[in-house]
This record gives sequence, structure tokens and C-alpha cells, in this order.
Amino acid sequence: MLKINLVRFFITASAVLFATLAQAQQPNTLPLNAQAESDGHALIDKMLSNVDQINYQGTFVFMHSGQLHTMRIVRGMVDGVVKERLTSLSGEPREVVRDTETVTCVWPNRRLVTVDPSSANHGIPTIVPRELESLTKNYKVVSGPINRIADHKCKLLAIKPIDQFRYGYELCIEPDTGMLLRSKMIHPRGHLLEEVMFTHVEYLDSVDHINFYPENDIENFTWRKSGQATQYSRTQLQHEKGWRVSKLPPGFSVSKISQRIMTTSDEPVHHMVVSDGVASVSVFIIKPRQPKRLFEGLSRRGSINAFSRGFDEHQITVLGEVPNETVKMIGSSIVHSE
Repeated sequence: MLKINLVRFFITASAVLFATLAQAQQPNTLPLNAQAESDGHALIDKMLSNVDQINYQGTFVFMHSGQLHTMRIVRGMVDGVVKERLTSLSGEPREVVRDTETVTCVWPNRRLVTVDPSSANHGIPTIVPRELESLTKNYKVVSGPINRIADHKCKLLAIKPIDQFRYGYELCIEPDTGMLLRSKMIHPRGHLLEEVMFTHVEYLDSVDHINFYPENDIENFTWRKSGQATQYSRTQLQHEKGWRVSKLPPGFSVSKISQRIMTTSDEPVHHMVVSDGVASVSVFIIKPRQPKRLFEGLSRRGSINAFSRGFDEHQITVLGEVPNETVKMIGSSIVHSE
């Protein structure tokens, strides 16, 4: 499905079917606007339930930071594991092969292969909610008309934030399959930040292992693998001492903490993920070998805002696809407790 972030099941397909049948059998007693919002939630439920059930291949365009990229994708379930392969059709040649464990990026012109742990995000750059409860707390869903994308009918849904700490989104979901055919990210002031749209999609009965082998001969390429991270569960987070965020924007919480060894520091890099269930923010805390050269201030690239500051000879960097008010609040309130 439609990275930049990936979604797990939240509501099962059978539950969605039951709710749909129940609505069909009972009279409509909801006000028009409430009914439209309820229908929007049901369609998002269907998208989340079907996200790992659809085998498909297609082409999509990705508009980000004023640039337009075209990519080909094949995605599906192989032996119980969701796999996908992305191939660039514009710009520098590159290829990404992803499964639940690793993300392998191939750069043919550089003769380079990088291998990193897989995240919870799909390969297609977009943000979709992971939890309907978080969505209803922090956003309002507005149902729109039927549209047409890649020769498929899809239903427009606007996901509007309740405050200035998160972006808004517009999704176009195919009602029959729950396939996300177009995604827009919208600034609170109303201008478009990012858009992903399929130009062609073909549903497949099944996919084979061969669909996910790199197209390039990478045997003699240089390989780089990231260091292993130590992750902590939600229970362990409550007892983990050290770096913490003392003030979070409304609706956000720390969802993951990990540490990773990097060559630029003699100490492990501390990584936190802060999320509201839809948007995610990464916090990196590193003690560089030259602590006198620490960056301070805000920076921006397309939809991604970043805030950096020095603290006790450490470089704190906060970045995510959220407004600058959000990364600044998080970065300014990071403290260390023994």
C-alpha cells in the first residue's frame, strides 16, 4: 500500500464486513455529517484490514520537495511474508527490496548495496493511520465524492488535524478492495506538501520469490550494513532511565526507544520514536567526537522539518513529517535523568 513509514492490521476484515452488513440492515439514525464520518472510518478500517492481503504490481508518481519521481512496485505475500520491490524509473537508478526483516537498497551507478532493519512502513512514501483510536482523537475524517485514479474508482477522504501540531491528509481509497490509490499531505495553512498517486495498478492472484530478487547483479558491489539496534518494549520504557521528553505535543507519546552503534560516535546513538498513531517523529541523540561543533536551530526539506540543539556535549536532532512547532517543542524539552 501507499513512506514514507507501514501499517499493521487493526480491524479484521470480518469485523468490517459485519459492521457493513449491520448498517445495511438498520435504519440510518445518524445525522448526515456523522454518517459520512462513520462511513469514512469504515473505509479506513477496510484499508487497514486489507493492506497485507493484496498482491499487486503497478507504477506510481511521488511529488516531494518540488520534484517528481516515478517508480514501479510489485508487492505481495510469499510463504506468509509480505515482500515488495521498488524500482526507480526516473532520476538516479535505484532499487529497494523490503520484507518484514530487512530493507535492501541497490545503487547500480555507485555499485553499492545498503542493508537496514525494516521499519513498520510501506515502501511507497505516504502516511496512513496505524490505529483508528488515535485517528479519532487527533483528527477529523471528512468523507468526499467518488473519484477516478489509474482507471479505478476511489472514495476521497480528508483527514483534518485538530490542532497545529500535525499535518492533514487526503486519501483516495478504492471501496471494493481498500487499496490506497492516492495520498496527499497538506500543511495546516492549506498548501500541498507531498503527493503519491498510482498511474497504473494490476491486482495479482499470487506472486513468486523471483519477483523480489534485485534486477542487478550485485555480487561484486560494496555492501554496507547498519549496526544492530537494541529495542525496548512499552513496559521497559516506563523503567528506562536516561534521555526523555519532558513535554510532548497533545496526542503524542514515545512509542519506541533503541540504541545503535555508529562510526561517528564513541557512544551508542540513542533513538526515540514519538507518534500520535498517524504521524511519527524521530529523535536522535549522539555524542560526537567534536562536541564544540553542534548545530542549533530549525531546518526544512519538503514536508520534513528538523530541529537541532546541543545539550551536555550531545547533539539532539528531531525530525519528522510534522510542522516545525512539533519538532521544536519535542527537541527543546529533551532532558537527561540519572
